[in-house]
Amino acid sequence: MNNYTIKQLELVSGIKAHTIRMWEKRYGLFAPERTDTNIRRYSDLNVQQILNIALLTHNGHRISKVAKKSSDEISALILKLSSQELSSEKNDLEPLILSILSFDQTNLKTQLNKKIKEQGLEKTFENLIIPLLYRIGILWQIGLINSTHEHFVSNIIKHTIILHTEILKEPKGESSLILFFLPEGEFHEIGLLFYAYIGKKMGYRTLYLGQSTPVKDVILTAKKIKPTILFTSISTLISNINLEEILEEIQNNTKSHLFVSGYKAIQEGSNIPKSIHVISTLDNFKDKITYLKIK
Repeated sequence: MNNYTIKQLELVSGIKAHTIRMWEKRYGLFAPERTDTNIRRYSDLNVQQILNIALLTHNGHRISKVAKKSSDEISALILKLSSQELSSEKNDLEPLILSILSFDQTNLKTQLNKKIKEQGLEKTFENLIIPLLYRIGILWQIGLINSTHEHFVSNIIKHTIILHTEILKEPKGESSLILFFLPEGEFHEIGLLFYAYIGKKMGYRTLYLGQSTPVKDVILTAKKIKPTILFTSISTLISNINLEEILEEIQNNTKSHLFVSGYKAIQEGSNIPKSIHVISTLDNFKDKITYLKIK
């Protein structure tokens, strides 16, 4: 079982540490273990608990009432909230969820491929895959699924994106190059794979280095192959990744345009120099690489 500091709980939930301490004292929430030096240490269960509470309080539920509810009652509230948010998007999520719960690989692939055939990968990603991953996150938070379910669906989605990237027409040899990578300690690559797909579709050559790549090696590679764009993504909130240090090191040692995406990057966007492109949406990415290509 992992254990986390109160600062990590703050990062993952957006709830300030002093508020968490106050809730512990006032409502008896979390009950963390203590080290020999009296430092709070929180469990995986506490992480799920703070995420659930954050989700409910951010959507109008008072902490005084949430704190009195059982775990089953909280789960029911979150499922209701999740259904309300997704019902208006008309996504066919329930059959996919059932396939994930039963580890039905064939059915899950069939349903995804059917949607891609009907709508194309871009629309399927925005209208189905993103809401699906959101729902999977909700189900994990309330303890209805575990990490194996998340790994199962994530790998199928990754392989699907890779397959559609491979069948795209190869860009011309003189086309500009985008190098995609995740820094050390970062493993959430679905978004990065999708941006690599879009880059290739729009006529860029792409080089995908993947998960947990040492920044020093990225810099050495960039000096050799001189990509027009270096694209990275940082989503993990509970990590030791120092976003500003990584971006500064890359910017000081390469001449490429630097793009960064992911939840953590978007959250810390105001602290990132304006010379670095923070990518928050697909349209934002398309506009920027179109401009660079024309330029």
